[in-house]
Amino acid sequence: MKQPANWRTNFTELSPLFSDLQRLLKQKNWTAWPDCTDLNLLWKQEHKTLSNFPVRFLPQSSLPDQATYYEEHIYTTGEVPTRENNWHDFFNALVWVWFPNLKSVINALHVNEIEHQFDKKNRSRKRDALTLFDESGVIFVSDDNQMIQALKAHDWIKLFWQQRNDWWRTTAVYIFGHGLYEKSLSPYIGLTGKALIHPVDKHFFKQDRQTQIALLDQDISDLMLNQNLLEDPSHLTPLPILGVPGWWTGNNNKNFYLNTHYFRPIKQ
Repeated sequence: MKQPANWRTNFTELSPLFSDLQRLLKQKNWTAWPDCTDLNLLWKQEHKTLSNFPVRFLPQSSLPDQATYYEEHIYTTGEVPTRENNWHDFFNALVWVWFPNLKSVINALHVNEIEHQFDKKNRSRKRDALTLFDESGVIFVSDDNQMIQALKAHDWIKLFWQQRNDWWRTTAVYIFGHGLYEKSLSPYIGLTGKALIHPVDKHFFKQDRQTQIALLDQDISDLMLNQNLLEDPSHLTPLPILGVPGWWTGNNNKNFYLNTHYFRPIKQ
């Protein structure tokens, strides 16, 4: 039997990659694995699925054998099955709290796709895209079109090095994928997110980080629900996470970005 993972009290201090979660948890100095009761206390207000059920985390072990798909269970009950002592599901819960609208929309879109699929065992391209973003997604935000074009062109030197001083002033990244958070416990060269690009105006960066997240949660969920924002995995752009200025000590040298096995040129 697989042994449960060890709890790490100081995990938010391991890397700047966890800075948003540090803001969320603040003084929650849990000395052992938080259970679903602890996680449910993180909600500042009631949040409901698009099917109008209050969202709550429940131990997966307390639920009967699932006759429905995971996403269908959430949609029809509001219950998010959460494995105990499990980093993957722990980070999933935290992303639900930070991005409740976006998680609810992704859940509803999954269910809609399942209901309209002829072969329910094979995911549609849209479900592939939703899953990829849910697991490994980051939100890339900029008020500078040159930065957006640099990302799309895989012009890593321009994006990360030449424009380094513009990061966090005109450009920022927000981790959404709970699987990406899990990998960040032991970051490695090759760690890559799948970026959803979201242009903003200059007013956006005048807000504090928490307000920025709330704005993104609302804006992107609206676009995803009403304008088919994410229909195919190709709509996401690879983003080498350790290249983000301030997120990895090794990227203080230009040579770091010359590793084409990690910072790959765009395919012609």
